[in-house]
Amino acid sequence: MQAFLANDLQQVQIFTMSANQFLQTAKNIIQSAADEGAIDQPKATAYIKEILHIILFYGQINRPKVDPEEILQESNRELSARYPDVFEMCRTHIPRRPPFTVLLDMIVDIVGTRHEDNVLPRLLSTINDMEVPNGDTLCRNIFVSTVINLCYFNDELMGSRTPNYFGASVSCRGDRQRKIMIDILCCYTWHSDISWAVCVANQYDQNAFRFPPRVRSMAFNIFTRGQSTQANQRVENLLARFGDQQVPRFLQIARDVNDRKFGSLVPRAPCERCFEMFPNIQFYPFYQAAEHAHWEYGNCAECESLSQLLKSQDQIVTRLHRNQFPTGRDELINAKNTRLTQNLIWLEFSFMGVVPFEDNQL
Repeated sequence: MQAFLANDLQQVQIFTMSANQFLQTAKNIIQSAADEGAIDQPKATAYIKEILHIILFYGQINRPKVDPEEILQESNRELSARYPDVFEMCRTHIPRRPPFTVLLDMIVDIVGTRHEDNVLPRLLSTINDMEVPNGDTLCRNIFVSTVINLCYFNDELMGSRTPNYFGASVSCRGDRQRKIMIDILCCYTWHSDISWAVCVANQYDQNAFRFPPRVRSMAFNIFTRGQSTQANQRVENLLARFGDQQVPRFLQIARDVNDRKFGSLVPRAPCERCFEMFPNIQFYPFYQAAEHAHWEYGNCAECESLSQLLKSQDQIVTRLHRNQFPTGRDELINAKNTRLTQNLIWLEFSFMGVVPFEDNQL
């Protein structure tokens, strides 16, 4: 029993340190961006409220539960007086996306471009500021995703290319908690076709539709500054395979970002789950059969970035080649909603609704 209590205490400490470091870093970036005019004050407030709500909600579904009063250190306690509605809703209303996804969206907004050379170094620099102490070392913040993805559509016939659309893997500890977050994303957040793809894959182990040709996707494992030596060696090993040949773009991105020494990215091929859902996407690196994926469909960063692509590019949506299945869309989505409700009940969360803001809109 004492061992269990000690482990619970350590997990709560890691949770609260991660929560405060994530919040403090996000607050500093947001306020600095607002002061410099990169984003307006209403948008800055919306970002802070959304991140705060998600972290406090995670405390409510954590086991053991961590209440807002336990989470916030002195530097963040003024938030309870500034945003009392968030502190009320965290016990009754679910968020729409994980905290790292909001952070990523916020950085794209502040940088003012979707170019990888601007977004990815800024993201890695921010992640380094969120590391938490663990004895004599620093460890990864538990709210930080392990994988980031970018996708775009290169229409060679029209001679045009969409901007990059970024996504991150689901950052949520605990098997039941992760299922809750995936179900939230499917039911309330992602483009309906991406939600449908996840539901069909879960039900039938098949793909729901095919993208038009030339949708391209690149994924990277995220390494902090403390892990850079290991990560950089992996990138160097990949580069060595090409010798004097032209280095592919996904490796150029990793090399250029890593040279800035904020942290490191290592190219990652899609897992079997993503390749099954989206078999005709041009993945970089290309899919290679490997160890069986033990996570759920919908956990990966590809889903979020592809959802953003479809939300922003209607011409791609109209060109999807959809497959037919005996079970209807509403039935499969309702099953997700039912599982979401059951898991919230199991974790003793008094579910009353979804937060009344979406995509940074109050």
